[in-house]
Amino acid sequence: MLSKLGLFSRKTAKPLSFIANGTKLTGNMELMGDILIGGEVNGQILSQGNIMVEQGGRVEGEIKCQEFIVNGYFKGRLICERLVIQNHGVVDGDVASTAMQIMEGGQFIGLRIKEDVSTIQTHSLAAPYEAKSLSLSAAPIQGDVTLKTP
Repeated sequence: MLSKLGLFSRKTAKPLSFIANGTKLTGNMELMGDILIGGEVNGQILSQGNIMVEQGGRVEGEIKCQEFIVNGYFKGRLICERLVIQNHGVVDGDVASTAMQIMEGGQFIGLRIKEDVSTIQTHSLAAPYEAKSLSLSAAPIQGDVTLKTP
């Protein structure tokens, strides 16, 4: 199904990060590529790629990315070029995007501002939450990170 959406296709050379179901992550992330979230994330996510929240996945905080696909739960502030809320997806918060699609059963609670691509690219996130910082890349993780798995 991910390949049908064009997310995480092999044509892109971007790295893929995965936060599995049962994992809780608190902090700020900066990614060069795509991320698939099945667990829980609290904080900021700044991605040059796409983000997908799977059914059962939860994200609270601020996100800036290319495309945001949610089939789980998101609460916070979102800046993206394209937002897709799938059948089980819930987006609760403020959204700035160029395009938005809500599938039957998906829910949007909040405010959306339609922006052009160049304006979306100039938007920035607020200052990072406290002193917590997390960078996901090929380099080792640095900063304050809380990971909880069962």
